[in-house]
Amino acid sequence: MVDVAVRVNPVATGQGGAMLMGGRPSQFGIDEERFLEAADAIEAHAALRLGGVHLFAGTQILDAEILARQWSHGLDVAARLARHIGRPLSTIDLGGGLGIPYFAGERPLDLERVEAIARDLQAKRAALPEIAAARIVLEPGRHLAGPSGLYVARVVEVKRSRGERFVIIDGGMNHHLAASGNLGQVIKRDYPVVAATRMTAPPIGGAAVVGPLCTPLDAIARKTELPEIGPGDLIAVLQSGAYGLTASPLGFLSHPAPAEVVVDGGEYRLVRERRRVALPPPLL
Repeated sequence: MVDVAVRVNPVATGQGGAMLMGGRPSQFGIDEERFLEAADAIEAHAALRLGGVHLFAGTQILDAEILARQWSHGLDVAARLARHIGRPLSTIDLGGGLGIPYFAGERPLDLERVEAIARDLQAKRAALPEIAAARIVLEPGRHLAGPSGLYVARVVEVKRSRGERFVIIDGGMNHHLAASGNLGQVIKRDYPVVAATRMTAPPIGGAAVVGPLCTPLDAIARKTELPEIGPGDLIAVLQSGAYGLTASPLGFLSHPAPAEVVVDGGEYRLVRERRRVALPPPLL
């Protein structure tokens, strides 16, 4: 038999975050109002054994109390499922959503509060025999990977247009769609951007940092404070270790894909060279 879990789209009280993944009509998961029907269908299948539940209600969460509400609701859903099928669950995946601060005014997630919440939920789980022995899974991907990555591009030109400064770089939304604001942002806000080769120079005012593509969407920053900067200088976008290269349209207009470098303990290693994107063969 194959062990499976059912993904549940929770009711509105179990959701939250910058991008909602549940609590409303969604392509993700079985609606909580009907998930026990799905459990019955799995149980009726001779080759399947239902052993777990999965919820992922929201992403980019910086408020520990939202996580507390989501995780507590997830335990309630798991206990209901276990009671319905008449046996304990082996796994409860409470999803991810642990956020990192990208924009001005955002504060990091309070990890001490998250730790206290986790202890409370461990006690709640222990008090529910249907799930007391279940393995709890969390998905902290962005929280771990995001701060560990930088996107670096070279300045090609700086121009003035009707009083505004534009810093043109040799990469853009084709390399880092999330930083351009075209990956789920309703109101586009700037990621933290620095002039990597002029870190000690004072800012001289705001600038738009734009890429080489022929679309106004190709803007990595719209009004970020930068020093005097020119061709050959490097721009770095911080918090780029998650939803960077792999979430971007690398083949857009056939511009080169970036190199990838791993830095570990002061040593660096080239893991992928800068390369042209392979084009499909002509139709004729």
